[in-house]
Amino acid sequence: MPRVVDVNVRLFGEDLDIEQLDGSARQLRSELLDLDVDHVSAVSGGPAPTGTRGLGTELVGQLVVGIGPGLVALRQLLDTLRGWRSNQEHLAISVQIGEDRLELTNASSETEMQLVAAFIERHASG
Repeated sequence: MPRVVDVNVRLFGEDLDIEQLDGSARQLRSELLDLDVDHVSAVSGGPAPTGTRGLGTELVGQLVVGIGPGLVALRQLLDTLRGWRSNQEHLAISVQIGEDRLELTNASSETEMQLVAAFIERHASG
């Protein structure tokens, strides 16, 4: 069975409140589940503080997407994120594998394509 690579995806924007960020993350999660991915889950902030009733906390706007190693799965994920973001221009997206991070913000389409291609190249070997 091929190794699953966890890709951290974080949504952010200057003028977003928690509800908007949470709603956007839920919408994105739904779209990502349509891809050939192993999992798409909210990032946990850990257990609730001692003495509270909460079951735990989620870091709003953050997802972990499990993909197969290699070029095809990562390209599909990034193409989906870029397409989704084109309809959500008030949002920016950070994609991170290990210590390597790519931010999809307000760069030109050509610059963004170059940044995405370089990111994919760095991780294509799985």
